[in-house]
Amino acid sequence: MNNATIRVEAEALRAFVSSVLQAALVPAADAEIVADCLLTANLSGIDSHGVVRLAHYVRRLENGTIRTHPQIDVQRMAPAVAFVDGGHGLGHVVTHRACTEGMALAREAGTAMVSVRNSSHFGMTGFYILRMVAEGFISMMMTATDAFLIPFGARKPFLGTNPVAFGFPTPGIPLVLDMATTSIPYGKVALAKTEGREIPPDWGLDEDGNPTTDPSRIAGLHPIAGPKGSGLAMVIDLLCSVLSGMPFGPHINKMYGEMDEPRRLGHFICVWDVRRIMPLERFVERMAEVAEEFHALPPAAGFDRVYYPGELEGLRREERRRLGVPLDPGLCDELTQLGERFGIGFPA
Repeated sequence: MNNATIRVEAEALRAFVSSVLQAALVPAADAEIVADCLLTANLSGIDSHGVVRLAHYVRRLENGTIRTHPQIDVQRMAPAVAFVDGGHGLGHVVTHRACTEGMALAREAGTAMVSVRNSSHFGMTGFYILRMVAEGFISMMMTATDAFLIPFGARKPFLGTNPVAFGFPTPGIPLVLDMATTSIPYGKVALAKTEGREIPPDWGLDEDGNPTTDPSRIAGLHPIAGPKGSGLAMVIDLLCSVLSGMPFGPHINKMYGEMDEPRRLGHFICVWDVRRIMPLERFVERMAEVAEEFHALPPAAGFDRVYYPGELEGLRREERRRLGVPLDPGLCDELTQLGERFGIGFPA
């Protein structure tokens, strides 16, 4: 392949991912959930959490550290509280089930808190937020990850990139704030490694505490906003790991570095039913008012307009559905080889 970006039709890419996972013995319904999650990430421009992760998931499925047929156990602990044990399944499937339970509880009680344990990497956090927002819920969710954030004032990692996301219904593109607590998500480092390119020197540090442009030498990433990012990452770890009884901080199994044990990740989900406060239609109208005034702000130099959180990703989804999902040739080669193992052609 040459060095030009290759565009792949969105539904063909989704079908490929689903077929590969099913060939790896994942049930069809579960494979569809994972495929939808990865495709949504690529459509949104969050390529670090898209199909670049597929080969890794297959490796863990094949070595048994992610189970193809997990026993997902859901327990209601109180009228608005649930506890979900993912049975070491695909994080996407576990989290999809946990969000389903969260929405069911919120319909009954107006609010819901769901603690998740024994899960694995679940992909793009905003994928689940978009689903809950589409059902008319305000939602928040977060996950702990293996230690890669160097706390403010420290010289070695202790916390994960620990993403957090919030979502609100709107009349158009949902307002979704989806962010890591590091200055960049580790997925961007992983993507650069797969694509064989350098990274900016201000992304993180190597094992000696020096800046590096080599993604394979990155040992830790900087937090957003110094001590504020460090503090937020710690709070997320407490809610996801300590509250769920899972390993925290440096005790969390590394996604790529420790392939012989399950991840044992914890997640935390909150869901609120807007209808308990005001009619959903009225809330959406008010969100439209906010967006209209927000868009009326004069843009700074170099910007065409001011966008609310999640808006650019929504516009990008529309564009990439029309034009196809752009993939790096190196990634296409990896996916082609992965498909060949199972007799599945890559649609590029």
